[in-house]
Amino acid sequence: MLIKVLDRIALGMDTPLNGLSKFGEVEIYDSSTNKELIDRISNAEVIVINKLKITGEVIDAAKSLKLICIFATGYDNIDVACAKEKGIAVCNVPGYSTDSVVLFTVANVLALYSHLREYNDYVVSGEYTRSGKANLLTPVYHEMSGKTWGIIGCGNIGKSVAKVAEALGAEVITYQRHKQEGYELVALEELCARSDIITIHCPLNADSRGIIDMERIKLMKPDVIIVNEARGAVVNEADIASALKQGLIGGYGSDVYSEEPFGEKHPFFDIKKMKNVILTPHAAWGAYEARSRCIDIICQNIDAYINGKILNRVDK
Repeated sequence: MLIKVLDRIALGMDTPLNGLSKFGEVEIYDSSTNKELIDRISNAEVIVINKLKITGEVIDAAKSLKLICIFATGYDNIDVACAKEKGIAVCNVPGYSTDSVVLFTVANVLALYSHLREYNDYVVSGEYTRSGKANLLTPVYHEMSGKTWGIIGCGNIGKSVAKVAEALGAEVITYQRHKQEGYELVALEELCARSDIITIHCPLNADSRGIIDMERIKLMKPDVIIVNEARGAVVNEADIASALKQGLIGGYGSDVYSEEPFGEKHPFFDIKKMKNVILTPHAAWGAYEARSRCIDIICQNIDAYINGKILNRVDK
């Protein structure tokens, strides 16, 4: 069996891939242009990809392809319907990055909520040394105990974030399709109005696209902290940027964008240096342990396919 890893850089160059070799010959490419992708996929039986777009055109060029393994949970970059029509199996990896994303979510919230960046900059700039004062207590920060933490999307990641929020003393409220035992379910408008902190963990679909826009921002507290660890397009990015410039929200953190990497015309390009903004390069999913876990599950997916079993199939 010929297995091709087609965008190693997106998987992390230190991700251990040696487990794939037990299934056959393995070819690894750091990256692939669309032309290279079409050429390389032509004789592959299994491909492992992360960010590459597997379109109908690409699938048509794959004369020997049997299985597409995406190194991720989301698979919107794959034309699953076309793959299914061609009899090509598609597997994802659910749940592997929960702890990693929770880490980034909470790190963002705590840094923004405590104004950590501003305090660090004050010391690093030398202003602290020059001040002659032992401490600085502005900008003002608050304890989290008793504050309201709103969670949009309370699946595996959202539930894990909720546990941390509760451990920090916050009251958790949620907006989601299905009620989770133990957490108050509210309308989105109520969540926006009540929350001191809002973290977003919902999938991107027709209902969630642009779910946080200026209309809902205007319902929020002026010092609210928003952190998006879902998909870039679940917020209206232009409205978020505008709200930050106008001082309508207290801070914003994001690891995801509608355009990745975002360009100079993206709304966030102008706000990236604001002290109440933390933007990271779609890294939240990628703790070493999460990536190692992901490739282990991909090996399980390949093994299941070879043995006629169904595991993590998204084409069924």
